[in-house]
Amino acid sequence: MAKKQLEINIEKFNEKGVGIAFNGNGTKIVISRAIIGDKILAELNKKRKGYIKARILKVIEPSKNRINPKCKSFEICGGCSWQNLEYSEQLKQKEKLVIKNFEDYIKKTNLKLYPIFPAKEIFEYRNKMEFSFSQNQKKTMYLGLIMLGGRFVVDIERCFLANEWFSNVLKEVKTWWERCDFSAYNFFNGEGFLRTLTLKEGKNTKDKMVVLTTSTSTTLDEEQKRDFISSIIKAIGSDNNLSIYLNEQRAKKGEKTTFELTKLFGKDFIKEDLYIKVDKSKIKLSFQIGPHSFFQPNTIQAQNLYSLAINYLNLEEIKDKVIFDLYSGTGTIGMILAKFVKKVIAIEINQDSCNQAKDNLKLNNINNFEMINGDVSLILDEILKDKNFEKPHLIVIDPPRGGLSLEAIENILKILPKNILYISCNPKTQARDIKILTENGYQLKILHPIDQFAQTFHIENIAVLENTL
Repeated sequence: MAKKQLEINIEKFNEKGVGIAFNGNGTKIVISRAIIGDKILAELNKKRKGYIKARILKVIEPSKNRINPKCKSFEICGGCSWQNLEYSEQLKQKEKLVIKNFEDYIKKTNLKLYPIFPAKEIFEYRNKMEFSFSQNQKKTMYLGLIMLGGRFVVDIERCFLANEWFSNVLKEVKTWWERCDFSAYNFFNGEGFLRTLTLKEGKNTKDKMVVLTTSTSTTLDEEQKRDFISSIIKAIGSDNNLSIYLNEQRAKKGEKTTFELTKLFGKDFIKEDLYIKVDKSKIKLSFQIGPHSFFQPNTIQAQNLYSLAINYLNLEEIKDKVIFDLYSGTGTIGMILAKFVKKVIAIEINQDSCNQAKDNLKLNNINNFEMINGDVSLILDEILKDKNFEKPHLIVIDPPRGGLSLEAIENILKILPKNILYISCNPKTQARDIKILTENGYQLKILHPIDQFAQTFHIENIAVLENTL
């Protein structure tokens, strides 16, 4: 039976940047790659959970903000969602999302809301990409990004989110794969060999890293390894500041996933430098990045994010104080603040991130920084049991998208720092948490959204709170 077709007008975006329309009965229709203001002919799927998923058959009247995407795979690739939307409109929509979530504060308090900080580079800004190997039943080879909808892989020739050398490597590795004729790993049955190809670069240092992740179903012989290295160097055009790793991943149901790293070529790490503007000076921090290291994927906007956040603090007021850095990750913002405070106590649940932070503390000669591995709520519980603990003047929070747990919020309110710096990639959960804090003695003073991920719906948001008790 043919699916129903319907002419509809796109009225808004949902919080994932997907176009929303409504049929004559008021039922919500969700259409990927549709833009506010588009009039489209849509093919409707079955209704489920109060909404209907649809796909564009034809754009009858394009929105004034619709543009032609640079990437020819845009319509099916899951990497970008807004490449067909004017960048100025991307910024407006992201700012609108922040305003929606903090509307009451904007209307009823003396909150200072700054305009969204735009990205200077809206393409080729990412310093890391992970591409997947895949094959269909006919053994056709695909190397690229996960398809929109999250099941298959789109073969990518040129990804405009990263520097062109990423795409050059992708092409040469695909040719190497064809010569070696390995099977791609199948995530559904656990069979196959080649899993992912991860590429990293230092935007400020020009260092480069290539990581080939495989299963343990077979191995690369020495000739295949040499061929792989030659393919990478050919794609890049130089072996300067290059690091190449083989990462064998052992994953079995019921067992902990393990990795065995083998350096095939070059240095143990690549390096990246961050330059943070504080008042009229500039701070340089250096970071070692390994095959499993996390680092902010947009170096330039990370510099701007941290510079903005630090400059909203009263550095004179905190110079002899202790601060807490919660959900610290690899400790980047805590390391910056360590230059201005008595001591930083950072808490992070991921052991690898803690280890990486400790290495980078040594690299930057920072000695007033304590890194604690553990769950934020539990560690704060332990700290509060010590009646002699030095109360932090400032708590920095940069949690996962899910935001803070109630236990973490309760402990923060027991500590009651003078200021809270809350950085979030999810304004909705950030607003939820800030509501509890402002109901318990805090005032939201500053909001400043910053666009770290052009061509997507993602937004980063800085919030500064002050204790009024």
